Amino acid sequence: MTKQELSRLLHRLNIPVNEGVTSPENFNRLPRVVYWAYLWEDRTSSGTDYDTVTTYQISFYADRPAHSKLLELREYLREAGLHPIISHEYSIEDKIWHSYFALEVTENE
Repeated sequence: MTKQELSRLLHRLNIPVNEGVTSPENFNRLPRVVYWAYLWEDRTSSGTDYDTVTTYQISFYADRPAHSKLLELREYLREAGLHPIISHEYSIEDKIWHSYFALEVTENE
């Protein structure tokens, strides 16, 4: 999967999506997705050419567990042949469910 494919997949949900941090206008909107790169790995592709494989965390925030948009996202991932382990936590202070997972994305250089 490329970064562009990942972005298109997330935007298919028709909910707020931000890369890096939640924008101020989306901060109180639920559900929402935020994704960011946290790991870069160079991989040799043919001799001296390199591909960068970037691992992204995808965070899904909602007001309830197993939100219908999270289930929709999981279905889109399945259609793309991706089956990440999705973790869940609840913030008592914020009263928000946070579901998150990692995906590797290829970024050609």
